[in-house]
Amino acid sequence: MPELPEAEYMVRRLRESAPAARITRVRILRESSAEGALARHARGLITGYSRRAKNVLIHLDTGYTLRIQLGMTGHIYWTPNHRQPPRFTRIAFILETGAALAFEDARVFGSAAALLTTRLPEILAAYGPEPLDPAFHWRHLQTAARGLRQEVKPFLMDQRRLAGLGNIWAAEALFAARIHPARPVPTLAEEDWRALHRAIRATLRRAIANTFKVTARPEEFPEADLLTVAVYGRAGLPCRRCRTPILREVQAARATFYCPACQAVAAPPASPLL
Repeated sequence: MPELPEAEYMVRRLRESAPAARITRVRILRESSAEGALARHARGLITGYSRRAKNVLIHLDTGYTLRIQLGMTGHIYWTPNHRQPPRFTRIAFILETGAALAFEDARVFGSAAALLTTRLPEILAAYGPEPLDPAFHWRHLQTAARGLRQEVKPFLMDQRRLAGLGNIWAAEALFAARIHPARPVPTLAEEDWRALHRAIRATLRRAIANTFKVTARPEEFPEADLLTVAVYGRAGLPCRRCRTPILREVQAARATFYCPACQAVAAPPASPLL
C-alpha cells in the first residue's frame, strides 16, 4: 500500500517527466475510479504537483486541482503513448503531446477527483500535520495524543493525528525510536516523543531516498516492502541491531513487527542515582 514516501516519489517523478504539460482530455477506463465531473474539469495547463498525506495533487491553471487518492495499489506516472495505456490503467489524463498521465490501480481502491483549488484547505483539513514539514514539532505529536488511551502504533497510523504514515513506516519509526508498538500513548515521556519525532522524520527521508534507488523508471511501482527495512516483514529473522529474532503480532487488525529486546514494552526504569 502506498504511504507517504511512495506518494512523494510519484510527485517528484511527475515534476521531472511532465512539467508544465497540458491535459487536453480524459479517458476513463473504469467509471468507479472517477469521482464527480472529473472528465469535464480535468483539463488545462498543469502548474504544479504536490502531495498531502497519501494523496497526489495535480494543480491546473483553470482553478481546479486533481486529487489522486492512491488507495492500496494506486500509481500515477507519465507514459509516452496514450493509445497504449498500461495494463491496470483506470484513468488516462491525455496530454497535448500524445503522452498521458496514467492512473494505474490494480485492486481498484483508489480514485481521482477534480476539486476547486480554493476548497482544498477545507477538504484536506481532516488530515493531521505533515511529518516532513519544517514546522512539524515533537509537541504536535504529544498534543495530538492528549486524552487518548490507545497504543502508539495505531495512533501513528491515524491520518487525523499524523498524515502519511502507514503500517510499514510506523513500525520502522518505532523501531528506530526504541519504542514498543503496544506502548499506550499516556506512558510516553517527553524524551520518547522527541525520539519518535526524530525517528519518523529520519525514517521517511531515508525511505524516499531508497525508493528512488530501487525504481529506475517512473512506471515501476515503488513497493515499500521492497526497500531495506529493519523490522517490517522480518519475523523470525535476527534484529539488525541486537540479533534477537523479530516478532510478529496482530495489532488493530494489522501485522506488527518489532524487536522484543530493542523495543521495551514499558517505559524503561529510571537510572539509579549515584
